[in-house]
Amino acid sequence: MSDPAIIDFAQLQSWLVANPDALEPGLVLHDKVLDLSPGLTVPIYGVDPFGRPCLCMIHPTLDSTVSEKMLEVVSRLQTEGRRFRPLFALPSEPRIFLITSAISSELRHRLDLLAGAFPLRTYVVSDALPGEVTPNLHLEDPVSRRGPHSLLEQLPVSLLARVERLINGAEALQPSILLQGHDWPIIFVNQSGPIAALFADAKGLTFTRPHSSQGNAGLRLENDEVVDSAIDYLMRCQINSEPLAAESVTSG
Repeated sequence: MSDPAIIDFAQLQSWLVANPDALEPGLVLHDKVLDLSPGLTVPIYGVDPFGRPCLCMIHPTLDSTVSEKMLEVVSRLQTEGRRFRPLFALPSEPRIFLITSAISSELRHRLDLLAGAFPLRTYVVSDALPGEVTPNLHLEDPVSRRGPHSLLEQLPVSLLARVERLINGAEALQPSILLQGHDWPIIFVNQSGPIAALFADAKGLTFTRPHSSQGNAGLRLENDEVVDSAIDYLMRCQINSEPLAAESVTSG
């Protein structure tokens, strides 16, 4: 791994705005500062397919003040979310995406605790891998969590069969697709990076692909036919080694 100090975090911010699917397929980011109050701002914000605030906090190095700021940001949106309804459909349900270059063991434990209190995903970024031109982003799952498969235990029986079929289909591909995430959504990752995400909410399951939140909320996995469409998309991603356009998958 390259020395994280060579990462240009100013350029990284612009790159993330242009490539939000590198964090989560279906995510939309705006190159705008979110001003929550005097002295409390977030440099990049956007929405997931459900309209929840997705706030990117980019810190080359971490210290205790970063944890304090994340808590303040989440608290402000949870308590005063109605002020931000023009920006977000669900302003009181913020999600934090923390991007850094390294995590100490002390802060790793603190981030683990915070991830149990609100939706938090931490990414460690390093220079591009040999032969690649894009930054290398690695999702750090909290040590105390058991990973994506444990999320299935939370689902009602009526949804479980569809999720298991989708996941079994993804893992049966060669090479198999990696599943990431200690909470929803589950991210599907191949050698090209994140290619899809699976969300669960009170209404059911939603399968999103790169850019699918732009005018398209993704596939609602309502029946086996739609699950087949999602598996077919993953299969073709493996064949092509790159995400397919969202329009290439239909529920009909």
